Amino acid sequence: GLGFLLMYLLMLIMVGAPLVLVELFLGQYSGLVVTRLYRHLCPVLSGLGVAITIQSAVRVVLDLAMAMWAGRGLVTVFYNQKVTQTSFNTAADLEDIGTVDREATLVLGVVSLCTFVLVSGGARSIGKVCLLVVPVCFGLLITLCIRTSMDQNGLQGFLTLISPQWRTLSQATAWLEAAAHVIFSLQLGLGVMSTYGSYNKFHHNIIRDCWVLIIGHIFWVFLSVFLIFSLLGVAYEEGTINLENLRLEPSLVSITGEEVWLGAITLVESSFAKLSYGWLWAGLFLILLIMMSITSILGYIEVIANCIVSHRATCLRFKPLISFTVLLSLSLVCVLLATNGGIHVYLLLHTYIASWPLLLFSILTVLSSVHSHGAIYILKDVSFMCKTKLSHYTSSHFSVIIITIIPILIATSLCWTLYCLSMEHSHKPLQNFTMFLPIDWSLPLGWTLAVLPLAPLILGAAWYIAGGGARGNLWIKHFRHMFRATATWHRQQHLQLLSDKQHGDTEIGL
Repeated sequence: GLGFLLMYLLMLIMVGAPLVLVELFLGQYSGLVVTRLYRHLCPVLSGLGVAITIQSAVRVVLDLAMAMWAGRGLVTVFYNQKVTQTSFNTAADLEDIGTVDREATLVLGVVSLCTFVLVSGGARSIGKVCLLVVPVCFGLLITLCIRTSMDQNGLQGFLTLISPQWRTLSQATAWLEAAAHVIFSLQLGLGVMSTYGSYNKFHHNIIRDCWVLIIGHIFWVFLSVFLIFSLLGVAYEEGTINLENLRLEPSLVSITGEEVWLGAITLVESSFAKLSYGWLWAGLFLILLIMMSITSILGYIEVIANCIVSHRATCLRFKPLISFTVLLSLSLVCVLLATNGGIHVYLLLHTYIASWPLLLFSILTVLSSVHSHGAIYILKDVSFMCKTKLSHYTSSHFSVIIITIIPILIATSLCWTLYCLSMEHSHKPLQNFTMFLPIDWSLPLGWTLAVLPLAPLILGAAWYIAGGGARGNLWIKHFRHMFRATATWHRQQHLQLLSDKQHGDTEIGL
């Protein structure tokens, strides 16, 4: 309700905005890709960039699956001009996922081709695409909100579900979940912000960009909450969902579902199907999901391709081919999700590996930035880059937030998230959707996937420690340099200072 929404907005300002600014700063200050960025910012975290790249690949597969199912449902809805059964089959399971769905595979190929066309032009092309797609997405969302508010029970459903339960504010776990959802919704810790920031000029105003992102996200959250709650009110009108039980239920996921289940079953089948011309509004909703998935994939592919290209300068001209190869490889992996029981594979990946590593990567990003670059120098460099003088009030509060509040809050949220993950098999939140993982072998497999993000971190640290000793360096000196930024990290700033000095000397000479 309103209580959790207020907690989310507060966490968005206190946690989300500083993290967005830090990630943009890291990319713009260094001009490095994520694999080289963390290696030169904090050498002991050499494996963090690789872990982020692998995590981006996982998110590409999941978003491709989302776009694939939404596209298949879109074709079905527009062809039949009515809302039919969901686009995925939950009858199969992990032990027998069935055969490959030809229609889903065809849609996957179309989505992958469209994504490659958009990403092949590079960052400039992605920027122009987003300038068009983002207003269209907001327009679709506003259109759907207007339509659902016109239903007699849509507005009533929103008012019922948004009614505050102020006791939620006293629950520590609610604050931890709000902080985690801020990281997940802004897609922090995936290197996308840093990658896009590396394309900026050194004196680009990232403070302005940060507030544009946060304010736009706030509007998006309000519109999304209104749309979902009003659609649940429409479903209540037909007796599909009991709003009173939904409002008092401590775990809404067991009733409404989340991710694909919330969008495809609860909203499309139970809500849009009850509206007049429901197939049309459901189609617009599915188009919105496809556009959101593709724009997310563009950022992930850019992260992965840049990391591969950065190893050799001669590979830069082959970047479109590398992007195509990466997208083709991940699309082939996604074919596994195009089977009849592919939704169970999606559940396994989404549950154990899709979300919680973002919290870990965000913690390491903040700690490495504060320790290796220094909170004071972050503020000075941001002020220099943006050509803006930060007030003492802003500087002091920002320092306290990134040094103390964010690391402690996100670390606690990470522990809570892992605890909830360990209880996933007993709670079975999606059991009402016949979605649960078998305990005998899927749980060991899931936890094996869950520890994969830690492998590059451990191997990277071990490689750096062992490599330093192999080169004959003194161990004490080598350990001191583990947490210090290298000369490459500051190279772009030094070049900019030299350029500014030469420009100033030229003006004096004239």
